[in-house]
Amino acid sequence: MSTTLYGFSLRGILFRGRTAGFAALPLAVAVVVGVVIAITSVPSRYGVQNTFTGNLLTGLVVPIVALVLAIGAFGDERDARTLPLLRAVARPRWHTALARFAAAWTATVVVVLPAAVACAVLGVSVNQPAGRVVGGVALATVLTAGAYCAVFVLLSLLTRRGLLAGLAYVVLWETFLAGLAPALRGLSIGSYGRRVASLAIPGDVPLGTVSSLGVPGAAVVLVGTTVVAVALSAVRLQRMDV
Repeated sequence: MSTTLYGFSLRGILFRGRTAGFAALPLAVAVVVGVVIAITSVPSRYGVQNTFTGNLLTGLVVPIVALVLAIGAFGDERDARTLPLLRAVARPRWHTALARFAAAWTATVVVVLPAAVACAVLGVSVNQPAGRVVGGVALATVLTAGAYCAVFVLLSLLTRRGLLAGLAYVVLWETFLAGLAPALRGLSIGSYGRRVASLAIPGDVPLGTVSSLGVPGAAVVLVGTTVVAVALSAVRLQRMDV
């Protein structure tokens, strides 16, 4: 992967107006966590930590930010009809696909960082081991963001309605269908992310929202999803008539 392509892509994603707009979501979560820590007792924070880390961070903030940033990796160029400019790039197109994914992944982790840090602080505040909490939140955030970004970058290459398709996946499939039907949970990135996030949570998050796999299995699925989706994006871009 070209570092020049990666740097160019990262600047393009981070300095969009919409990125600044959606950065407000993780910041809002961080502020609310600060208020919760300030006004609640330690025992009452256990349930709150489950909600914030297991559901809000990995189930809402990460997928929404990843959707907006990763879909824009190619979707904006499709809308502006500037994809033909890729012909002027001297490197193979799979370099571009890999650079755009890496940039979207990096940008997503950076943007959601305030919410991730706040959830880690909340976990430590309920007397959980700091290493386990920080490691669990960090691993869940990074792996879940990677899987979502890889899938949404691929989606941006497959359809002009990538944002709507991604939103339907996050809201309808992951929030409602996967929650209602355990058989559909295997196709929910969020369910694997919440399983990994359970490392940082005392007890467990509600069973209906997590994968039946253990933490190592869920992590392997997230990594595998990322690798396969990025590979398909590279093949798709290579074969596209831009």
